[in-house]
Amino acid sequence: MSRIRTTRPLRGLAACAAGIALALTGLAGPASARASGTDTYVDCSATAAGNGSSAAPFNSLAAVNAVDFGPGDRVLFKRGATCRGQFAPHGSGAAGTPVRVAPYGTGSARPVIAGGGAVYAGIHLLNVEQWEIRGLEVTNQGATDAERNGILVELADHGTGTHYVLDDVYVHDVNGGDTKNSNGIQFRVSGTTTPTRFDDVLVQNSEIRKVDREGLTTMSSWNCRTIYGCSSGPAWTANTNVVFRGNEIHDIGGDGMVVRVTRDALVEHNEGYDIWMRSAGNNAGFWTINSDRTVFQYNEVHHVRRPGLNDGMAFDADFGTRGAIFQYNYTHDNEGGFLLLCGACGSGANTAGTVARHNVSVNDGSRILYAVGDAGAHLYNNVFALPQGGTTAVVEDGGGTSTTLWSNNIILNRGSGGWGGSGYTAADHTWRDNVIHGNHPASEPADPGKITADPRLTDATSTDPLDYRPGTGSPALARGLATPDNGGHDYAGAATPAACRPDIGAFQVSAFDDAACAGTNLVANGGFESGTTAPWTGSTSLTADTTSPHAGGYAARLTGSPASAEQIVTVQPNTTYVLSGWGRVDSYDTQLALGAKNFGGTETRAPVFSGTQWRGGSISFTTGASATRATVYCYARAGAGRSWCDDLRLVREAP
Repeated sequence: MSRIRTTRPLRGLAACAAGIALALTGLAGPASARASGTDTYVDCSATAAGNGSSAAPFNSLAAVNAVDFGPGDRVLFKRGATCRGQFAPHGSGAAGTPVRVAPYGTGSARPVIAGGGAVYAGIHLLNVEQWEIRGLEVTNQGATDAERNGILVELADHGTGTHYVLDDVYVHDVNGGDTKNSNGIQFRVSGTTTPTRFDDVLVQNSEIRKVDREGLTTMSSWNCRTIYGCSSGPAWTANTNVVFRGNEIHDIGGDGMVVRVTRDALVEHNEGYDIWMRSAGNNAGFWTINSDRTVFQYNEVHHVRRPGLNDGMAFDADFGTRGAIFQYNYTHDNEGGFLLLCGACGSGANTAGTVARHNVSVNDGSRILYAVGDAGAHLYNNVFALPQGGTTAVVEDGGGTSTTLWSNNIILNRGSGGWGGSGYTAADHTWRDNVIHGNHPASEPADPGKITADPRLTDATSTDPLDYRPGTGSPALARGLATPDNGGHDYAGAATPAACRPDIGAFQVSAFDDAACAGTNLVANGGFESGTTAPWTGSTSLTADTTSPHAGGYAARLTGSPASAEQIVTVQPNTTYVLSGWGRVDSYDTQLALGAKNFGGTETRAPVFSGTQWRGGSISFTTGASATRATVYCYARAGAGRSWCDDLRLVREAP
């Protein structure tokens, strides 16, 4: 039972179905003229073929598929009746007047589309737009496994297709083959001649059960870009405004949910469990690949199996991905762990800028992070409660370079696992202000602000994620690294500080006053509002630029790499400082770092900025015993594009 979703996906419950019935009570009137929208009735239990009117409904899918639907039309299926074959309608709606599909009649039973395994998809929307489908049940069970789908929405060399809603649909018993073209629900772009994408997709309040291989996914043939390891083929054309919300996905042969070739997709309030039940390949719970800025939030993912191979984790930022965010999620009892960073999983591919924050992970197995490549990940303000008596590792290195900052996390190492698994590259990981309690193997990394005392959580044995908040007197209170770009609130919705030291873990319990914690900024002209770069020095390409600054009228711009903006500041010895700022780039091959050096200690950097939108970052460092100066910088370390940094601050860390 999910404890973090605000809505529950429907399972054909009588109360929910009755609500739909009431909403459609007035539909059984005479059909209106098609010019103003026509109601077409379908009752596959009727003995006579009929003409599609309420008095004489169609009784076959063939009759429905012969209609050319238009704006404002409605297709109404009889409750409790089963239509066998494929629903493959023609025609499109228009903005504000989509074609709508819904049940009619009394009772709680859904209308059923039963493909019987004889069709490629029980419902196939091909090259149509402006469709909304609600309240249907779909199956496609054949005598043997084969490539097939429950609902397939497909655009083939179509251009941009707009507005698709699947709401309160129940898709189950689809015995597809062990291929990623077999799904419960898939939005697929195919073809190679016309750039094609979806815009405005919503799948919500639906259930997907017992399907092979994948549950709810997007797919596109227009996927080629360098960071995906692709140099020729249909150029990456992102699907936009994709939202998967409030769905229940379970008993899935392979992957639960996969977001491919999208920009700014939102995946929230879903529950996925009993995943990777039958597939022979690698599979995970919810993940994204070759996409930008996918946000996974308020989901519960549990009981993903790992019968073999490498995966089996709740989440994955796979190759070709930029700026994925996993936040406010509850994961538990996943055999393969919490998160996979898989930038090096594709030849010549890479991933950068993944963020995991304010999540609660309980009893996830194998490892918390399977690190297989990310050029600047940040895992912060999470709770990781490793299984009691288990062997779960905190990090397992699977190849590639996973440059990762771990800050403000509570790690309860309650078993015999440690840092390593099948390998751990210490140089890839930076640790700041974490609580690490329990088992302390020799491989445990150094952390200047590490706390090893019991964090005194409300109940660290609970199945309720809210019990993993620190209690009164916890050493985790107000001891974290200040992070300016932190999502604005914690797991439970409480505001989080941007300047003050936050509580360590996924919950903000302490009161704070950011104005009082702001401190004196030791960086001169950190916002470049003078219109010049002085006193910053560096590359000849350094300039004050007015192109979409983070705040104010200017930001610093660098072109190409290596390129830098540096400033020497006055500091005190044996003192801890926090360096923060904002950055962005305009090219996928470009990476911008924020860091400090020459302070009497080891040079340190925040996770790189690798996305086209502004993102904040911070890092702390402690000066040496005789240090009086430090150099702070923005550094374009890779790529040929332009990069910007803005609103740089260096303050003494609050006590």
